[in-house]
Amino acid sequence: MKRNPTPEQAAAAALVRLLDTAPRLGAITWTVGRTPGVLHGQLVADNSCGGIIEACAEILGGTPARSVVSRDGDRQGVTQLVATYEGVQVQVWASYPMPVLTSLACQQLRALLTRRRAVAARPLPHGEAR
Repeated sequence: MKRNPTPEQAAAAALVRLLDTAPRLGAITWTVGRTPGVLHGQLVADNSCGGIIEACAEILGGTPARSVVSRDGDRQGVTQLVATYEGVQVQVWASYPMPVLTSLACQQLRALLTRRRAVAARPLPHGEAR
């Protein structure tokens, strides 16, 4: 008689197969058992700006959702994916620092304006057309 796996065993077995298929996903911290039958993954300070979740989506299917959270001038990007892999629900997310756009835009604008030379406008004589 074949024994049916528990939800946690099914999630653990799916994780083993997932990491066998894509060893790169081992950078994610995976949790089994927090929610019965659900495989959770998280990566804080992802250096690929959510690219690892894109890699998950290529294997698991689905479309990653991206959002930006701002607090006290700091911006954090978050990429999330909810999908099913071999009958197991997978919830995975990554967070990463975002550049501060306002200071970058100000620096770029300042650089553009300081490179431009001022040109004195010369009035055209009366009646002369250009």
